[in-house]
Parts: sequence; structure tokens; C-alpha cells
Amino acid sequence: MRALKAFGYVLIMTSAPMWVRPAYADCSGTHPNRTPTTRFVIHDGQVYDTRTKLTWQRCSVGQTWRGSAGCVGAIDQMSWSDAMSRATDGWRLPTKDELATLISPACRNPAINEEAFPGMALDKLWYWSSTPYDDSTAWNVGFGHGSIYGCFRWFANSVRLVRSNR
Repeated sequence: MRALKAFGYVLIMTSAPMWVRPAYADCSGTHPNRTPTTRFVIHDGQVYDTRTKLTWQRCSVGQTWRGSAGCVGAIDQMSWSDAMSRATDGWRLPTKDELATLISPACRNPAINEEAFPGMALDKLWYWSSTPYDDSTAWNVGFGHGSIYGCFRWFANSVRLVRSNR
């Protein structure tokens, strides 16, 4: 799989090429950035958050970290039960409160630190948490505007995995 950049778009070469408009945050100086880059220790495809003591995968599920190219590939979207099954080798789906710590309220589209978490796609900014809302819904975080909602578990949303140790 290859990714080529041209005119603000990224061509992702898979079995069928597709153009994806990457997210570039619109940040306002009027609100404090709760997720400054200095808060994170970035090492290749992982980010250690010194405030929460959590280690995050830099790329969304479906993408792969490729050094200077960043997160390449298409972000997978899946149901909540499929997202929950991605928990392997110490990685897990974050709780609603853990995922909410990544929201940058000063930014929109996406409302996340893009230096720490590159490769966001504007059409895939809703991320599952492991926290149930009720019997048919679970909490998710929308990194478009930094909102948190309950969502039907069968909806297809994006996933970012976390672990509790460094």
C-alpha cells in the first residue's frame, strides 16, 4: 500500500485507488489547548501521555505507522462489538473518559493534536469507547468538534487503541 500527496489530497493505493481528503485542524487561539505536544512522548507509532500515564497507538485501526510518511492506509470503521474484539496484546478500546482526554477544544475538524495523532480523516472522526451507554448503545467521541455521544452499537465508527502501561 502506498500513499501519494497531491493538491491537499492523499491517493491511497490499495486494491482500488481512492482519494481521501486528510483532516487539517482549524485551531483558535481563544481557547487553551488541553493537549499540547509537550504533554506527549512520541516514539514511532506510539504516544505516551505524561498526564494520564496511558500509551496510545498513533494511528487509527486500519492504518499503519510508516516513519516519515506517518499513518498510511484507510481507517477501518466497525461496529462496537468488532471494536471491542480488537483488544489484543495489552491494547484495548479506551473508556469514554480516557478517549475524551485527547480532545483539543481549541481545534475543530479534527479536535485532536495532529502532531501526536496524524492521519485523521474528516469523514471518520467518530471513535468508539469501551463504555456502554445502555443495552443497545455505547459512548463515542466525535473529534470533529470534540463532542461525546451515545451511539447504536451496530453503527460503524473508527477505533484508536490504548494500553495502561508504557
